[in-house]
Amino acid sequence: MEEKKQVDGRSLRGEKLYKATHDLLLESAVELLNDPKLDPEKVTLSQIAKNCNLSTAVAYKHFPDRMMDVYGSVVGKRTEEMLGDMQIAALKEKDPIILLERMIAIFTEASIDTGNATRIAYANRHILLREGKWFQRQPVDTLAEILKNVPGLKEKPREIARRIHFMWSGLLFLWISYQKGHHIYGAYSDAWFRKESKNIVSLALKEKKV
Repeated sequence: MEEKKQVDGRSLRGEKLYKATHDLLLESAVELLNDPKLDPEKVTLSQIAKNCNLSTAVAYKHFPDRMMDVYGSVVGKRTEEMLGDMQIAALKEKDPIILLERMIAIFTEASIDTGNATRIAYANRHILLREGKWFQRQPVDTLAEILKNVPGLKEKPREIARRIHFMWSGLLFLWISYQKGHHIYGAYSDAWFRKESKNIVSLALKEKKV
């Protein structure tokens, strides 16, 4: 029994070390992908490892498919954190409309926080989906559950939840296209994304209540 406890203890320490190393590499990736002095599409796994004082060999153990693994992992980790933030918000806020607005703010800030990492990940979404590296959980179900508490809806909560998600995804697409100084896409900055996303819930619910 004592030997089993020791083995389990070593296993647990190994898991904690692996996760800590994995998170360190992801933090390094987000930092470099958003470094204005670097071309985010040319950042390599070796650079990411060096930036956080780890060997390239260690980085390859965590991300064997190199940058595609990095992109998928960055977005996947941030999505899990976002869903956790949503659960906390749901416990604190009882007004369903305010809670929906808070959820949209969480979606938006999660994307802005990772910046170019999110932009590049979405640009490669078809590859990540095909290879099973894209996150599987979607926020529509959570939004629909909140909408069940909004009185007087003319439509099913899930339909409105889908509309909210589609509207936000449209804003996300434009934000992903942002190019500083561009005569069209230069308008879709972080500040623009935040401002426009605040209107989504009211627009989605407009004329959808009795």
